Amino acid sequence: MTETAVEQSVLGILAGALDVTVDALREEPVLARHEWDSISSLDALAQLENRLNVNLDLRAFHAARTVEDVVALVRPAS
Repeated sequence: MTETAVEQSVLGILAGALDVTVDALREEPVLARHEWDSISSLDALAQLENRLNVNLDLRAFHAARTVEDVVALVRPAS
């Protein structure tokens, strides 16, 4: 399956915030398995909004548990 530009951007941003590789997130997309805490979450949120020029709902973002959950939040806004 080919990733879209949005998926690639989200993966890159999340990988940076979590200090893991993009491949590690592809293999294990559950964010909690990668030290997803309040600091990495806020870092990712700020980067997503800034780099992708979106405004994400904070409650929906905090409810996101996987990479795909985050992609789904960003996709409609892009």
